[in-house]
Amino acid sequence: MTEMSPLLPLEGGFNLRDMGGYATGDGRRVKRGMLFRSGMMSLLTEADEAHLAGLGIATVCDFRRPGERRRDPTRWCEPAGTLYWTRDHDASSGVLGELLRGALPTADSVRASMIIVYRDLLVEHAPSYRFLFERLAGGHVPLLFNCSAGKDRTGVAAALILSALGVPRDTIYEDYLLTNRYADFSRIIGREPSDQYRDVDAAVMAPLLAADTDYLDAAFESIDRDHGGMDAYLGSIGVDDGVKTTLRGLLLD
Repeated sequence: MTEMSPLLPLEGGFNLRDMGGYATGDGRRVKRGMLFRSGMMSLLTEADEAHLAGLGIATVCDFRRPGERRRDPTRWCEPAGTLYWTRDHDASSGVLGELLRGALPTADSVRASMIIVYRDLLVEHAPSYRFLFERLAGGHVPLLFNCSAGKDRTGVAAALILSALGVPRDTIYEDYLLTNRYADFSRIIGREPSDQYRDVDAAVMAPLLAADTDYLDAAFESIDRDHGGMDAYLGSIGVDDGVKTTLRGLLLD
């Protein structure tokens, strides 16, 4: 890990961090100020929004469903002249509240469901991941991508980007697990009386909110088992060897 904290100095940021500084297998490093990952951005203050605008971010890819975006809107992109991309989908994978529906959940059932979620993300959000890489390869950077928690849909996207850049797998896990350090869910759960999470047992919530190595394991295992390996999966969303070379020239020092 790098010594400099990846977390941006924002009062209302949620798991919003710079992915720069990670070393690749050939000794290069991901440039700072080029790739950002985040959770919801509806809590940003005016000063926070001004800070983000000052970073010159060219693209924001928001992986959330329409209802999530209405509940917690991202406001700063249009004033900043930033392309704000969304997709009107109804994919349930990565939407934490979906795992609490139906039969009364237990901690074990939620954790088992989360493992399935990480396999489903690769299929349900492939169109979003394809667009993300198109923007990167087109040089529309700096780029920020987000979901609600900045953990699952965003976590898989980060793993794919870092894999394409040649960052070792153990470092990808380290980046993923930083959510456990930086995402303070007490700030976003129970904000409203109608919040579905308010009365859920903490033990049941724990696997829902965790960045767990077994979850990311499930994604990587599915890539190998169901999609022909990382190179084949990346190829299926438009990231061939030529695109990888372009990305590395753009995003690595």
